[in-house]
Amino acid sequence: MSGNERVGAVIAALVALILFVGVPYMLPWYLPPDITQLLSESGLDLQGLMNQIMILGAVTAALTLVKGFVGRASPISLAISVAQNVASLAFMVVLLGAGDFASLGVTSFTVSVSSTTSHVIMDFRVFVYFTALTVALRVAEAYLAWSEAKAEALPPGRIPP
Repeated sequence: MSGNERVGAVIAALVALILFVGVPYMLPWYLPPDITQLLSESGLDLQGLMNQIMILGAVTAALTLVKGFVGRASPISLAISVAQNVASLAFMVVLLGAGDFASLGVTSFTVSVSSTTSHVIMDFRVFVYFTALTVALRVAEAYLAWSEAKAEALPPGRIPP
């Protein structure tokens, strides 16, 4: 691995850390009080959602950093690519489920205004299915890229398995 690739990995990990850990950590303090009150009345656990996003962001940043320091033909590189794709699926499920990972994209809110109560259910499962299909295709792509890098890393004259 060249020094430029390592510097790029460090920069990418820092950007991921800032976007997915720093911003969600600071976001609740910058929301207006009426928005915060509306979210709490609707049953959305904003702090829980932010915690899940921060955990996934830290995992993604760590995986990005480690991937920048291992060779492309390494089995660790393949495992990290698969883990990054699974983390992106988990991130999408957390976002579409509004912090409830087990709902798999079905979000429900209850909003009460004076004597009227509205119960809203949003079914985003089709987006979760498309994301899962995309992740499966990206895992296959990562395997093919790893297999090609492994074949290129063989000494001259060796036939790839």
